Amino acid sequence: MNSHAVALPNVERCRAFWSREEVDRPLLATWVGSFEVTRLYPRGLAHLPEGELTPGDINFESFRQDYEVLFEKHLQASVDVPWSAFPLMVLPWVEAIAGCRIVHREGNIWAEPWLDSYDRFEGSRGLEPRMDWLAKLVEFTDWLVALSDGRFPVAVSLMRGPADVLAAVRGAQNSVLDLMDNPRAVVPVLERVTDIWVQVADAQLSHIPPFAGGYGWSVQNLWAEEPGGWFQDDAIAYWSPSLYRTCAVPHESRLSRCMARTGCHLHSTAIFTADELLKMPDLGVIEMNLDVVGKSIPEMIPTFQRILETSRLYVWGNFTVDDLVAMKENLPAKGLALQLMGETPEAVRAMIDHVDRIWQG
Repeated sequence: MNSHAVALPNVERCRAFWSREEVDRPLLATWVGSFEVTRLYPRGLAHLPEGELTPGDINFESFRQDYEVLFEKHLQASVDVPWSAFPLMVLPWVEAIAGCRIVHREGNIWAEPWLDSYDRFEGSRGLEPRMDWLAKLVEFTDWLVALSDGRFPVAVSLMRGPADVLAAVRGAQNSVLDLMDNPRAVVPVLERVTDIWVQVADAQLSHIPPFAGGYGWSVQNLWAEEPGGWFQDDAIAYWSPSLYRTCAVPHESRLSRCMARTGCHLHSTAIFTADELLKMPDLGVIEMNLDVVGKSIPEMIPTFQRILETSRLYVWGNFTVDDLVAMKENLPAKGLALQLMGETPEAVRAMIDHVDRIWQG
């Protein structure tokens, strides 16, 4: 491994993306490795105990080689945006800080619900953050900064939003039924988990130094001259548009302005939220996954066009040549970013070549 190499952003292209300038092709980022995220950390996960995890079970050093491999693979397929390291993607940090038991079985890690009655929440602040898990997250961030040693940016962890954390603490099915049966009880919980989300983001950002004069973003890699990151609410896929507008939008709107720059991650099952997100003036970019099961690129093009009329769009996927051609023919490059996915650096470099050829044609 090249331990002294540095992955730098293409500052000019990144600035053009944020400024929504006319450009010759979209901004390009990469994802190299398995789409099954547990396979990204094989050495570290092998050292975790089975059963309930505590903060003391997370040994950063056991993940050192996993992070070095990820850095090296992305270095071999770097384009405009460098890979950012961030605390362990497979661990649900916000859910842990919101009081969920965290369980590990054979590399899979999940949060277990605990809010069996809203009576436990009423009459007090209710959800008090688990400071031991928050301290461990900050320590992980500090460890990554030291590991980077100026070679790559460090970013905030993957952080699920208010609807996702509600589903974690209450249970996925109960959280949806509660919106219909007892919405007045749900609203204070959503408000409180939003408070916790902002606290968790601020705690990490205060420990992340600038990189190349700016800051990296995690998972869906971006680089900006101001600090920022993504929020996401995958559980919205089970909500109706009206429930989303009344119960989730106020809290997501708060997240959209809680950092200098923000973006929202979506799957196609929640594509209906895009129009509401576009009404949030402080939201900088909307990201859409091209999933194995879900809407295709041609099916999403009309929504992509609406987004790009006034905002920025980031599309994440293992694109076919036809996908790339469809985006080239129907979308402006201005304000558009693509994250090219592949199992190996060679596969991603081949996709980079396709992008260059298609946008030059």
